[in-house]
Amino acid sequence: MEKNFTIASLEFCLSQLKRADESVVRKAITSGDGLSESSDDVGQKLSEAHKNAVKQCLTNADKLATLHNQIDACDKVFERLQNMLCSFQNNLGTIGEDMKQLQVQSLDIHQELENRQKVRNELSQFVDDIVVPQPMITTIMDADPNERGFIEALHELHHKINLISSRGNGEAVAVNDTIPILENLKYKAIEKVREWLLLKIYQFRKPLSNYQIFQHQLLKCRFFYEFVLNHEPAIARELQDEYIDTISKMFFTYFKAYASRLFKLTMKDAASKEDSVGAIDTAKSSGISGFFAAKPQVRNRATVFSIGQRNGVLQSDFLGALIVPHAAAQNNQSFQFETLFRSLQLAFVDHYSHEYLFITDFFLVSENEALEIHSKAMARAVSVLLKCCEEQIVVNWDAISLHLCICLCDKFQQLLIEREVPDVNGYWETMSNILWTRFDQVMTNHNDSVRMIDLKKLQNQGALDARPHFIVRRYAELTSAHLTIAKSNGKEIGPKVGALLESSEDAIEQLLTRMSTMQTSHKNKHVFLINNYDLILGVIDDNESKQSRIYAIVHELEQKSIDDFVEVVLDPHIGFLIKFVTECEGLINQGHTQLLVRYNDKISTVITTFNQKWKQSIDAIHSEVMNLFTNFRLGTSILQTIFTKFVQYVQRFSKIIAHEVFSSNSACSEMINVHQIMLEIKKYKPVY
Repeated sequence: MEKNFTIASLEFCLSQLKRADESVVRKAITSGDGLSESSDDVGQKLSEAHKNAVKQCLTNADKLATLHNQIDACDKVFERLQNMLCSFQNNLGTIGEDMKQLQVQSLDIHQELENRQKVRNELSQFVDDIVVPQPMITTIMDADPNERGFIEALHELHHKINLISSRGNGEAVAVNDTIPILENLKYKAIEKVREWLLLKIYQFRKPLSNYQIFQHQLLKCRFFYEFVLNHEPAIARELQDEYIDTISKMFFTYFKAYASRLFKLTMKDAASKEDSVGAIDTAKSSGISGFFAAKPQVRNRATVFSIGQRNGVLQSDFLGALIVPHAAAQNNQSFQFETLFRSLQLAFVDHYSHEYLFITDFFLVSENEALEIHSKAMARAVSVLLKCCEEQIVVNWDAISLHLCICLCDKFQQLLIEREVPDVNGYWETMSNILWTRFDQVMTNHNDSVRMIDLKKLQNQGALDARPHFIVRRYAELTSAHLTIAKSNGKEIGPKVGALLESSEDAIEQLLTRMSTMQTSHKNKHVFLINNYDLILGVIDDNESKQSRIYAIVHELEQKSIDDFVEVVLDPHIGFLIKFVTECEGLINQGHTQLLVRYNDKISTVITTFNQKWKQSIDAIHSEVMNLFTNFRLGTSILQTIFTKFVQYVQRFSKIIAHEVFSSNSACSEMINVHQIMLEIKKYKPVY
């Protein structure tokens, strides 16, 4: 028992020691004092401290009692506060639950409101759709279709019919009640619209009326036809057929009358069959007046072979104003065929384009359907135009006019493409074929007239001198006209026109060859050919025409004639030198230099003769050439060619006598220097 008490005391001491200040304990141990003394000392101090504490408590008893009371009061206050907070917390939890319930109720109410609004809107729209207002009924039944309110009421009726049709029958009793009313209104509206449209269409038939005004009125009320098309397609088809029949007859009458009046304005002096390139003018005189006639009276064919400003129909005048026949007749105006043709075809293209656009807009058809309707509407106009034009074309002998009309057909086709209007089915091809056939016939007539010329008649008229011939001038003017037309059309010469021009060139070339054989001398033959070829090239004188095959052919023929003429002119003056040069160069080129020895004796004669004659020869050549050619430019050009050839022969001769075979010949040194010859020739060089 005692042992257990001792262990417990020891454990107590150790526990106290753990809580004791380490420094105090360490100091006590190091001081060496006994534990018992320290224990007594500690106990004494504790006793004193207890006494002091008791004494202080007794002294402060009143204050401690007051503090105790205050602490109890605070505990009660805190308790009440805790109760209040717990109550508030409970109330807050209830409010959160209420808010959640309110939120759910709000969403439900909002959804109900939306549903009710949707139902209300649909129901309201449904009621509006099936209700047939009295003002609409009154307007459709009593109002004139020309009034603005009628078309608005028609739109509303169209809308209601479509809506009820989309809803189907039997959905509501009210719908079944409304359908008969709408059907009656529909039939009444269709009846009034049909009468109104037919009345407008019949107005097209009035003489001298501007049908485009009525078409504009139709387009403003296009919904009339759309309403009929949607609700009564059979009546819409009837209206369409009536329009096609009316407009077809109208165009037929218009173009027939316009073409008839237009072609009466053709120039009285138009080309005839006798106005061919090879026509020989003869005097038209009879009786006593024929003996005293100074000159035969011949027809002026300037407008037949020369183009003048006629190519303006392809350029500035292409889209010019149409010819008004009665106004032109009052002013005594007359026109070339191509001008009348342009006005007629432009009128056709304008009406054709306008009609296609109207049909597309008014009848609400696709491209294929529009083409079908348009073809029916314009069929009679196309046939009458082809007939009227063909009647005029087959009697037309003006090749320039026919060529211009062919180009006009191309330009009108291009104009339709630019306007995005489909081409007339076969119209332009047929018209072009008619024109090409006639153009080929007229050009063949020109060529045949040239080939069949009787040279004896020309000789009797004194028309076979070396000057340019009037038939060649006709040919040149006509060829130039065709080249100018091709240029004005903005295209190259096609194979057809090219073949005809080459045939004409061949005919005139044969004629010139025949006529040249009737010249008085060989020299005049070449002069005649040169003058006539130069005339042709002079007339065909612009940058684009110079690129043509015809110009190249004629230029080659002229150069050949000039080369032959040069040799003919030089022969009387230096023929001996030319012969010597030709023979010796042939031997040298063939390598027979040993045969040149025999020409040693001739060199002296050639040089002596040349030195004596060369100046006189140059003067004589100049005088002769300038007198032979009336064209100063041509004469000077040929003169320079002759002098160039003259110098070339001298240079070739000088090269030959410099050969080693003739090195010992003393006469070679007497040859005149070529530079002296060139200085003399420069005196005749034109200054311009």
